[in-house]
Amino acid sequence: MLRTQQVRPLIVLLTALLLSACANVVTPTGGDKDVFPPQVVEAVPANGNTMFDGKKIEITFDEFITLTNANQELLFSPPLTTKPDVKLKNKTVVIKFKEDLLPNTTYTICFGNAIKDFHESNVFKDYFYTFSTGDCLDTLFITGKIINADDEKAVENMYVLLYDEDSDSLHFQPTRRQPDFIGKTDKEGVFRINGLPDKCFLLFALNDVNSNLYYDMPNEKVAFIDSLISPYDTLSIQLKAFTEVDTNQMLLEKKLVEEGLLRFAFRHPADKVQITFPDELPDTFRMVQVWSKEKDTLSCFFTPKVMDSLRVFIHYDTLINDETQYSLKYRETKQQRRSKKDNFLKVKTNLRNKLLMPGNDFILKFTEPIVEVRPYDTLQFEKIDEYGMQYRLVATIEDSLKYAVNLPDSVFFSVRGKTNDTLSFSFSRAQRTDYGNIFIQVLPPWDCQAVIELLNSQGKVVHKHVIDTVQRLEFMQLAPDKYKLRAILDIDRNERWSTGNYHLRFLPEPTILYKDELDLKSGWDIDLDEVWELAH
Repeated sequence: MLRTQQVRPLIVLLTALLLSACANVVTPTGGDKDVFPPQVVEAVPANGNTMFDGKKIEITFDEFITLTNANQELLFSPPLTTKPDVKLKNKTVVIKFKEDLLPNTTYTICFGNAIKDFHESNVFKDYFYTFSTGDCLDTLFITGKIINADDEKAVENMYVLLYDEDSDSLHFQPTRRQPDFIGKTDKEGVFRINGLPDKCFLLFALNDVNSNLYYDMPNEKVAFIDSLISPYDTLSIQLKAFTEVDTNQMLLEKKLVEEGLLRFAFRHPADKVQITFPDELPDTFRMVQVWSKEKDTLSCFFTPKVMDSLRVFIHYDTLINDETQYSLKYRETKQQRRSKKDNFLKVKTNLRNKLLMPGNDFILKFTEPIVEVRPYDTLQFEKIDEYGMQYRLVATIEDSLKYAVNLPDSVFFSVRGKTNDTLSFSFSRAQRTDYGNIFIQVLPPWDCQAVIELLNSQGKVVHKHVIDTVQRLEFMQLAPDKYKLRAILDIDRNERWSTGNYHLRFLPEPTILYKDELDLKSGWDIDLDEVWELAH
C-alpha cells in the first residue's frame, strides 16, 4: 500500500514534464519554396472559343497573383484602337473591351511576363488567350528571332508587325497604318504570333520609339523580309535589325576648333565634295589638308597669325552650297593658356609594351602634319605618309640588341608652328616565338567583294583584308588571344559594313562568322587548310 502511494506522485510528475515539453513553441519549417508559376483553372469564355460577342473576359488562377506592367506586357493581336480595362480581382484577371471587335476575326492576347504569383513572383510566361468573333478559329502561327545586324545580339521588346497581302501599296503600309497582326520579342529576341489565317503577309519589325506602331521616326530600329511570307509554309524566321542612315550628304560641322585648325565634318564620305579657297594665299601661309580614314572629316592645319580670315567654298550637287568667311583668330580658354603641354607636339610610337614587332621599323606618329625635321646627332627620320604625320627611323634594328632613342626638343616642327618636347624611347625587337600567325584561304561570292576582319577577344578589329577573288590571307605577329574571323559581303564596295534601308528596299550587308574560335598561343601558327567559302 505504501509502495503504491509513493509511485503515483512520480507518474504525475513525469506526465507533467512530458506535457510541458510538448507545449514548447517551435518555429515552423514552412515547407519547400514554391518555384511553380500560377496556373489557369478557369476562363470565361473558354480559351479558344468562337462566336465571341461579349465585352468581358475573366481568367481565374489557382493562387493569388499580381499583374506587373500590364499596359506594356499585354499585347492584343490584331491591335485595338483603345486599350481595354485590365484589372485584378482576387485570383481573377478581368479584361473589359472599350470598342467593338472586328467580325469573323481571331484575336490573341499575349500576357508576356505580366502574371506572377503573389508570394514568390514566379512568372507565368507568355500565356496566350485566343478567341474568335466568327465561327472559325484561325490556328496558324509564325515564330522567329531578331538579332542586331551589326553585332548579332538578340533584340528585346521589338514589335513584329504583319500586314495582309491584300493591302493597297503593301510596302508603304508600315509608314501609314497599324498592322493587321502583332507580336513582340522577348529577352532572347524570340517572337511568336498566333491566330493567323492561311494568307500571305508582309513582315516588318519596329523598335517603336513613339509608341504609335508606325515607322515614322528616323531613329527607330527596323527589320524586314524582302518577300511575302505565309504561316502555312514558314517554320521559323531570323531577321536582322538595323537603323537606317540618311543617304543624303550633309555638312555637319564647320569650325575653327583650335588655333591653326579648321575642321569640316560630313554625314558621309566626301570624296565628291568640292572644297576650295578662292582668295590668293600668301607664301607664309601654309596649309595641309588631312582627311580622316573614313573620308568624312577634313582637318585643315595652317600656319596661325598670318591671316586674320579665310574664305572657304564648299559645294556638292544641290545639297551643299556653303560659302563662309572664317575668322582665324582663335580665343584660347584659361585652361589652355595655363597648360604648357599644348605648346608641344603629341607623339606616339608603334611599340607594343616597349617591343618592336619583327620586321617593323621604329615609327613616330604625330597628331598633326610635320613640315620640318632638323638633323640631330646621327639619327635620321623620313616621312612615310602623304600628310607628314608618320616618320620612320632610318636604321637597321637587330633582333638581339636593346635600343634607346633620345631626342632633344625642337627637332620636329608642325605646320602650326608646334615642336616636340624632349623625347626618350627604349625598346628591343620582339621575338617571333612570343607571337603567332593565322592563315586562311577565303573564297568570296562571285558578284561582290568581301571584307575579312580578325577580331580579338574584346571584339576589336585588329586586322582587315579586302578581297574580290579567292585569296590566302595572312594575319601576322598576333599576341596570344582567342580570335574570331568575320566576313562582310561588301555589296556596295565601300570596304566597310553598310546598314539597310527599308524605303529603298535593301537589307543590311550580310555578315558571316567563321565556324570556330581561333585560340592562338605564343609561337603558334594556325593554318586553316579548308577553304572558307562565302555565300549570300
